[in-house]
Amino acid sequence: MRFRPDVKPASRLDLSKAYTIDLVRSLRRLAFKNVRRTHEVVDTEYNAGEWKRILGERAWLRANTLEQFLIEENDAPRLAKVDGQIVRISTRDYYRYRIGALSELISRHAGGARSLLELGAGFGYNLFSLSLDPQWSSLRGFDIAPNGIEAGRQIATRFDLSDRVSFDRIDLTDAGDPRFEQLAGTTIFTYFCIEQIPHAVEAVVENIIRAKPARVVNIEPAVDMLKLSDPRDLTSRVYIQSMDYQTRLFKLLDTLDSRGRIRILARERMAFAPTLHNDGLLYAWEPRQQSQ
Repeated sequence: MRFRPDVKPASRLDLSKAYTIDLVRSLRRLAFKNVRRTHEVVDTEYNAGEWKRILGERAWLRANTLEQFLIEENDAPRLAKVDGQIVRISTRDYYRYRIGALSELISRHAGGARSLLELGAGFGYNLFSLSLDPQWSSLRGFDIAPNGIEAGRQIATRFDLSDRVSFDRIDLTDAGDPRFEQLAGTTIFTYFCIEQIPHAVEAVVENIIRAKPARVVNIEPAVDMLKLSDPRDLTSRVYIQSMDYQTRLFKLLDTLDSRGRIRILARERMAFAPTLHNDGLLYAWEPRQQSQ
């Protein structure tokens, strides 16, 4: 059964302070840091940064269970989005809630599939969260970062999940990558992955369509449903711009749908997020069979 945290809506004062701090940080980043999400920047932040740190720490060896590893023993309060509402919640309770929320979300859009393939899986946090739900019989993660892949494999071994959760390498921007063949007929999803390659969005989508998956669920940051009259949405818009995240994916999918190349099955704004600006938009779609 999904964990239902006992939470209270964030106060106006909490929100006002948080929006102001977030907006100032994003504006400072725009003014001084001028982020450009190149391959080198992404590699530094993830493969040589976060994933290398996680692989080096091997925190899974200190956890008795997978759930204990996934849920930080951290009672520090935070503002997060829970069931569509900004609330004050402990970090531990948020990530415990997220496990069930993610599985329910993916299940709703997976078209009855019981196996999933995640593109841009990193070390597999999403896949390991999903593995706690027995409905998912096979979970595969593809990524370009060697440190993320190695960490994921070690975690799967530690918790005896190697027969259900596996990892391999793919370069989503390389149409010649042979592992695209493994996408055929599968149900795949991305979770804040294409955000990292904003200058290759069209190429990546073409590569995925060409691979002929059965269904695709993209969960990515977006500006398409933001209302700039809403302080939270304005904060999210400036944050996305300051991080140089993609803003073209969903317009592209709408265009491909109108041209008959794909069929969009669902559009949905995410109901959960760990911060004020990690809001995402979900599109579920499938390639259309092209006449010969």
